[in-house]
Amino acid sequence: MTYKQLTQGWLKYFSIIGLLLVLSGCGNDYAEQVQENYTLVSTNLTALATKLRNKELTNSKIVDIYADKLARIKPDLRPVADAMAKDATEKGMLYQGLLQRLQKVNKDPENKQEFQLANQSLESIDMGADPIVFNDALLDLINTMAELSGGELDSISIPKDSQSAHARGEAITPGSYLVGNPGYGEYRENNSGQSMWQWYGQYAFFSSLFRGNSYNQNPINYNHWNSRPRHSYYNDYGRGSYGSGSDRGQTKRRNIRMRDSGLSPAKPKKAYGSAKGRKRVSTYSKQRATKTNYFNKKQGSTNSGARHADKAVSKRSSSFLGSKKSSRPAGSPSKRSSSFFGSSSRSSRSSGGK
Repeated sequence: MTYKQLTQGWLKYFSIIGLLLVLSGCGNDYAEQVQENYTLVSTNLTALATKLRNKELTNSKIVDIYADKLARIKPDLRPVADAMAKDATEKGMLYQGLLQRLQKVNKDPENKQEFQLANQSLESIDMGADPIVFNDALLDLINTMAELSGGELDSISIPKDSQSAHARGEAITPGSYLVGNPGYGEYRENNSGQSMWQWYGQYAFFSSLFRGNSYNQNPINYNHWNSRPRHSYYNDYGRGSYGSGSDRGQTKRRNIRMRDSGLSPAKPKKAYGSAKGRKRVSTYSKQRATKTNYFNKKQGSTNSGARHADKAVSKRSSSFLGSKKSSRPAGSPSKRSSSFFGSSSRSSRSSGGK
């Protein structure tokens, strides 16, 4: 082999190695951004767990009170009362569902599409971990127990003249406020192709509540159930934070089939929950739209599928997925020290913890 051939061989070798290093370095921009946001959301979830453990959320205290009273009013309902009391803690379905979804987030995205999906999931989980939002989500547990108590316990955040089962004079559907929430059950298609609701675990107890005219004994059909407005925090607000992208996709497909059959899905009432909670959800939604537009403008269509990112992705911006510190004192269940969504309703200067 001549000196020239040897030199060309080495140059080619080092060119390939250099190219691989460049591609590897660029590819890390996506992963670095997602991992940073992942850590922030994980921190917020840990802070929420502490608040739940210390009973700092108002509605978690009410859930405990209602569970105890329901079990004493109707001893045979103790299993479901105990299950709902647990769901207002960090060991319950609502919190554990957020934790499990976080663990499934792809922390090493290799292209724009994977990066967007990962961040969409993180945004959704972070909203669910907001103490104000989580506090409102507990309303479904409270109002389920109020309904099961036969009027002994008061419902919360529901107008007295609303179209509840009591107001319509209909038999109560046990667990009506929880129907549709994937943490409590799922719709399964029967032999006729109809989607029927099936409860999970201890909540399957709802299916066995047959008391003459007091309870609705008919299985819950998706089309029939969703064709009329019903109060439910999950259905009106929580689907974006306590349901996964897959859950939302299934609901969208069922609604399309529902319309094809001549029925229209009832529109959410958008008046369930606290005023502060509704404002917080609205703020999250606006910021999500802003960040999506920012991302699309900065990334354009040329990077789709490529193993590299725009410099804007690797450098955190105050207007795009930036974490912010709250200036409010620690210990308040309605405030957060940092947010994946930025500083919409929080100060951008402070290092205070939760």
